[in-house]
Amino acid sequence: MRSLRQLIGEGVAAPRERPSASRANGDLAGVNRAWRRKIVSHAAGLRPHVDPSHDHLRGSEVAAVTLVQYGDYQSPACIAAAGEVVRLRERFDGKLRFVFRHFPLGDAHAFALPAAEAAEAAGAQGRFWEMHDLIYGGQQGLEPARLRRLAERLELDLDRFDHELASETHLRHVMEDFQSGVDSGVNGTPTFFINEDRLDWDFETSTLERAIERADRGV
Repeated sequence: MRSLRQLIGEGVAAPRERPSASRANGDLAGVNRAWRRKIVSHAAGLRPHVDPSHDHLRGSEVAAVTLVQYGDYQSPACIAAAGEVVRLRERFDGKLRFVFRHFPLGDAHAFALPAAEAAEAAGAQGRFWEMHDLIYGGQQGLEPARLRRLAERLELDLDRFDHELASETHLRHVMEDFQSGVDSGVNGTPTFFINEDRLDWDFETSTLERAIERADRGV
């Protein structure tokens, strides 16, 4: 399997964190949105489909709406989005299923890949979402020592956790997520799909809310 660095080098050298709206010039933002919509219009949708045997799912299996996020654990934009996703899940309780796929931004965020592997190692012990929440909820960095402290806090089997990280047991899963993002037209984080349709690149809670409401109504 190609390495994450190879994948990023094959025409995916541009993945980047989404700029915040406050930094965008009005005219430039309009041009960017038009350009992004053009790219989105050529996207083939989510690839592959959500697979409960591979993906991490949160919410009702019979929910009318599935929200898929491609995210990076070191991205400030993804950290901000994590809190908004929690609020959306609370608002649409029972109607919304949430899926998280890894899309670490390579050299831009040196600790994103190890954090993704740590989340998967926790997931192997049935604690993926708990580790996911701790990583996004903390403000103390993602160095290996801190990830291990989080594992200890979750009362994981630390010998197993250490071994799986050292042997890169879960790297393949992270790479499969990353490749699925590339295949789905993802080029930055966070990127969201609702019922396998990709949203515009700019992350705004109101945009997600309206899209979820439309999907729930079957529009």
